[in-house]
Amino acid sequence: NHFFGGRGWFLTFLFPKAPPVKMQRSAVSKLVRRAPLVRATRNAAIAYEVTVNGANLIGAGMAASGVGVPAIGVAMCFSSYMLAAARQPNMSAKLLPYCILGFALSEALALFTLLIALLELFVFS
Repeated sequence: NHFFGGRGWFLTFLFPKAPPVKMQRSAVSKLVRRAPLVRATRNAAIAYEVTVNGANLIGAGMAASGVGVPAIGVAMCFSSYMLAAARQPNMSAKLLPYCILGFALSEALALFTLLIALLELFVFS
């Protein structure tokens, strides 16, 4: 056991000891180490502003992704209307106002999501 550094032959075979590597400081780490406190504070403020702006953009994108969902509702509304009108043509005149109401409510949902996205972009920034 002592021939393999006290770790056993199997572990030495799987995980040989690597020679120690001398780490050198890069030029960037030297500059960061020497940066004054004022610059660090200013950079932190800029990083916070970038983070908040990025969060606003992500929120606006998530809100705008809801604009496509009401299109499915509109398609389902009109397809159901066409199916019902094809099965009973005499009821098509009575079903048309319900179809238009479903279309209007679905499009209102799309407009609300678009409004939230625009508010997120331009008001809450």
